[in-house]
Amino acid sequence: MVAIERAAFTDPWSRRAFQDLLSQPHVRARVVDGPDGVAGYALASVVADEGEILNFAVEPAARGRGLGHIMLDALLDMFRREGASRVFLEVRESNEAALHLYQSAGFRSRATRRAYYRNPIENAITMVLDLARSDAEKG
Repeated sequence: MVAIERAAFTDPWSRRAFQDLLSQPHVRARVVDGPDGVAGYALASVVADEGEILNFAVEPAARGRGLGHIMLDALLDMFRREGASRVFLEVRESNEAALHLYQSAGFRSRATRRAYYRNPIENAITMVLDLARSDAEKG
């Protein structure tokens, strides 16, 4: 995960940040395999009835193969099983591929967090998915 993080982001989390987060009982990790091993990962938390996607990345060489959709679908299924009614996340406003992925799953922009990201400094778009509404619309 750390290697993918470093390849995917200009301001990557440290190994220690991953270790600290993964030691928390409310944090879940999901990975997706590619031909050469782990090609993507997601870290998420579930507290009460709310889920949050904390970190989500696909190795740059493996992008464009639908792995992000597979991983996001698995996360949303996990959130449903654990009783989350809403899911939140933040994404760089310039990350068009991620914005498209989340919007295609039903996430909606809720707010802008000014200068949320460093290196480079950039705004974050806070997005939310109402799982009950999303499920009702699907079926």
